[in-house]
Amino acid sequence: MSADDEQLSPAIAKVIAGMHDTELDARYPNRTHFVDAENPDQAMIASRALFAGDPAVIVYPDGQEVLFTPEKTSGLVALLLLVAVLLIKLRERSSGGDIVQLPPRTRVEVRNASGLPRAA
Repeated sequence: MSADDEQLSPAIAKVIAGMHDTELDARYPNRTHFVDAENPDQAMIASRALFAGDPAVIVYPDGQEVLFTPEKTSGLVALLLLVAVLLIKLRERSSGGDIVQLPPRTRVEVRNASGLPRAA
């Protein structure tokens, strides 16, 4: 690891590691958004990704993470989720937006620093 790697945020470091390790990359669904837990806008960023139908990973400084995977939707349900995104954007303006908003039937998985699910 070089001095530049030590300056990277945990989420960016995880993305770069996935580019170099196909096994690590395979642990994440396509279109996954990686967000630093210490980012002040992490809840808003993750919520937007989820309501757009994309998975999101909140990455903590110690490498542990929480993977949110929304259920695939189409038709009327997808349209209703787009309306929900608009409502979230309106609420963001009036509040701090500190809570990750989850679409219905979102799978939540806590993972260790290697990207493997933690035992319950």
